[in-house]
Amino acid sequence: MRFLYPNMLWGLLALLIPILIHLFNFRRHKLVYFSNTAVLRSIQQENAKTRKLKYWITLLLRCLFIAALVLAFAFPYQPERQINVNSEDNLVGIYIDNSMSMKGQSARTTLLEDARQSARDLVHKLSPSSRYLLMTNSFEIQNEYPMNQEEMLDQLDRMNPDGGPVAMGEVVDRFGMLAKQHGFASSTLFVYSDFQRNTFDLSAAKADTAMQVVVVPMMPEYKTNLYIDSVWLASPIVQAGLTNDLMVRVVNQGDKEVKGLPVSFTMNGAMVASTTVDLEKNGEAEIEMQFVVDGDGEQRCSVGLTDHPITFDDSYDFVLSVKPSLSIVELGTESSDCALLFEEDNQFSYTLMEPSRFDLGTIAKAHLLIVNETAMMNETLQQTLLDAVAEGAGLLVFPPIDNPKGNQYLYQKLGLMLMETDTNSTSVEDLAQHHAFFSDMVVDLPQQPDLPLVKQHIRLKTNGIPTSLLTLQNGDPMLLTESLGKGQAFVLATALNAKWSNLADNSIFVPMLVKMAFMGGKMDKVSYTIGADKMLALNDMNLEGDHHFLFANEDRSFELMPASEVRNGKVHLYLNGNLPTAGFYDLLVNDTLNRTTAWNESRLESKMDFADRDEIEPAFKKAGFDVAAVLDTTDF
Repeated sequence: MRFLYPNMLWGLLALLIPILIHLFNFRRHKLVYFSNTAVLRSIQQENAKTRKLKYWITLLLRCLFIAALVLAFAFPYQPERQINVNSEDNLVGIYIDNSMSMKGQSARTTLLEDARQSARDLVHKLSPSSRYLLMTNSFEIQNEYPMNQEEMLDQLDRMNPDGGPVAMGEVVDRFGMLAKQHGFASSTLFVYSDFQRNTFDLSAAKADTAMQVVVVPMMPEYKTNLYIDSVWLASPIVQAGLTNDLMVRVVNQGDKEVKGLPVSFTMNGAMVASTTVDLEKNGEAEIEMQFVVDGDGEQRCSVGLTDHPITFDDSYDFVLSVKPSLSIVELGTESSDCALLFEEDNQFSYTLMEPSRFDLGTIAKAHLLIVNETAMMNETLQQTLLDAVAEGAGLLVFPPIDNPKGNQYLYQKLGLMLMETDTNSTSVEDLAQHHAFFSDMVVDLPQQPDLPLVKQHIRLKTNGIPTSLLTLQNGDPMLLTESLGKGQAFVLATALNAKWSNLADNSIFVPMLVKMAFMGGKMDKVSYTIGADKMLALNDMNLEGDHHFLFANEDRSFELMPASEVRNGKVHLYLNGNLPTAGFYDLLVNDTLNRTTAWNESRLESKMDFADRDEIEPAFKKAGFDVAAVLDTTDF
């Protein structure tokens, strides 16, 4: 603490006055004459200790009054720290959080525009010789070189208003690195942000003793938000003419209950379904919307609601892809009865492949891989099949009838062990009707259902992970399933050969294989997240000769060329920049439309939870940063 007029403190010597008064009693005793002793009875008797206490209290109050009066005239104040901004070897950085939450309402306009205007006022007031960097969540290269005053003002006007969420520590570290890279001995960073808790993370930041931080918190006027959090399909199978259910999670980030909020579902611009939802305060709800896709191809879909002032998360875009045909690859020296099902159906593209001549590209594009009873595979091919399942394909494995101990590597990786062959005739006794695999295939079983007869089967020992879908009378599993990465593997204990079973002639065979094919439909992701998804793996792209890729919006006003790599028959695309806004973007291969992708803003900033003003400075100091001041936008 300092005093504006320190000479006034000499006035504290006046404290001697009440002390002297109380030390010396200058009052004269007054002689009172009275005629009789009755007057003495009216005098209040007073305790000596009470008189002494009043004496000292009076002295203390007089001293405090004089001291307060002197201090008030001395004008005490708390000195502000000196902010180093005008030194020639100091770099001034201005970080404006341009993430979506900064579009919230302030007292005048939006937080982002308030920050921009305050930054302009700051630049005008600083020395014309100062050098600047403009930091945003977009990390735009053109802003990250030392600029003069005029250039800085111009870049503030041109600043991209749409940035993704970035951890605060990453921004501070990047500024410190750039300051050293450009040869400045010291730096000052002005931080304009709403300090949303999801991104106010300094744990990974490296403290820089040459950097001063000036914090300018931007506090929103309203801390409420309604948004679409995510969508998913009740069934992964999307087929033309089949009913499916879209699940939608809606969140209320507010202290008030919401009743009857309208939610709409559009497909290719046309309304498909609509409903309303009730939301508790600070709660969420999941709603179900039924739909039917009329034709093949990609359907541009969107789920939306209406909410203000935060609007970036009011809609969720996604693409439903209905493939005209599914690729079925059967591995074996000769085809099985599976070929009779898939070969003549236009909905499927069937290929018989000999294990000794397998093709990586064909396997990578397959939706369902069938290992029939004649297939004997080396470990390389077996691992290739497992990798394909992990990427989303379906796999159906029949036991090798000529060598019951064959393909051990594949079984081992699926948590199974081939035991002895059981030649006792039996039949399927139990069907897992309530399992997701059969739940929409079997509506009701009669008391005596016609289930497959088995003449012989391989006894399978499990590690407890695979699930039994069909069980024989003796308790042995006949059909087992296990999830593997994005795909599903199915293992049969018997073969389709008539000497082993009548499975191929049973009524359950066709719907069971069709279901397996659709479960391995290798659906592309229905949507991607801007800033989070930097790599896209495309399984079903056929590349021949030279090719180049391009992401473009519908009117071609924006184009982005990703880097590409082909690995194991799959194309991997790497985005070297962020898409500007949420929406639909076409992927062009050699200027020809290949597919449409949907992109949404991250929901990290949808939660209206911000660090309090008194938490911000201690957080920076705990991370080792020198905080020069915590200011308001009106201070510039």
